Amino acid sequence: MAKILLKNIGCLYSGDIDEPVIKADSILIEDGKIIEVGNSLTAGDAKVIDVRGTTVMPGLLDSHTHPVIGEWTPRQNAMSWIDPYVRSGVTGLISVGETHIPGKPKNAEGMRALATVAKQTFDNVRPAKMKLYGGAYIMHKDAAEADFKKFVDMGCKCTGEIGLGSAITVETAGPMMKWAKDAGLKVTIHRGASYLHGSNTIDPDTIIGLQPDVICHVSLGRVPADEVHRYFDETKSHIEITRPQLGSLDANAEVIRYAQKRNELYRVVFGNDCPSGFGVFPHGIWELVLFASVFCDIGVGAAIAMATGNTAQAFNLENTGTVKAGNWADLVICDAPAGSALKDATAAISDGTLPGISMVMIDGEIVAQGAGVNTAPAKNQVC
Repeated sequence: MAKILLKNIGCLYSGDIDEPVIKADSILIEDGKIIEVGNSLTAGDAKVIDVRGTTVMPGLLDSHTHPVIGEWTPRQNAMSWIDPYVRSGVTGLISVGETHIPGKPKNAEGMRALATVAKQTFDNVRPAKMKLYGGAYIMHKDAAEADFKKFVDMGCKCTGEIGLGSAITVETAGPMMKWAKDAGLKVTIHRGASYLHGSNTIDPDTIIGLQPDVICHVSLGRVPADEVHRYFDETKSHIEITRPQLGSLDANAEVIRYAQKRNELYRVVFGNDCPSGFGVFPHGIWELVLFASVFCDIGVGAAIAMATGNTAQAFNLENTGTVKAGNWADLVICDAPAGSALKDATAAISDGTLPGISMVMIDGEIVAQGAGVNTAPAKNQVC
């Protein structure tokens, strides 16, 4: 691939919760990866993209999806649900279980097959160029230790949510969690109520007893503050909050407030829990970024980091989630929406307004550009 130079960047968000803003105006990309971030960079052999003073940030990462095969979601009987995510600036989707397939298997043999098919098909075909981290093995009581090593060898990142299979207690899921972690998989768990057919109720004592890597949708249902506090105080887990249509707004806010109080914002990740019986929401991760910024008084850069670098860290995603040399150029260029009185993307996000997306890159390839399709057009388009 040819070199690409992004120049005249007005604001560069890093995706790193510790240093969310980079004081640089240029990014040099080669063979799909960022090779340099700096000021007034030049490269005579590069294709130049003038960002025109707008904002560049990492592509958003969704910590909680339930894909099945390609862009088909049987739960909604819908096709082509991934493309709108890409056009909205989401460049990575993490499966926490391919659970919504009709006639979902109810034993380890079936789940091994389902997760294997999901992983291999998404490796072979990337819908809309999306990076989909599939093959999330859902634990049943008859799982074997060798299963988990197999999925690590395949390149899988995490298990399906504990709660979607029959292994749901400290006694039944505990040994499997050790197998998974020893093999190198991150372990996710379903917090709380069984809102949809096919999931089980998991109580806080069980979650804390199991010590998972990611506690999913802790805001699902009406969650008391003391339960939120226990997850921070009594585990080292990453804590996931979900979009406002699904999670309690009060609980979402309590997660962020308490994380900030403990100086542990790095533990917070954003998930959409889609597709599901609740629908498909391409803007769900953006809504959480806006929520954190407006209602929780979190800086825009930190809010973006919760939706990018934090998630990459939680799931051990290689070379993505942050803007730095050596990472893949998974980038979003955005601005205030056209026709808005807002100055730029930062002002828009601080106002609770979805910015206009003018370009999305995955692995240095332009996968969306021009007038807004799933967002308003950007006030200033790249050229």
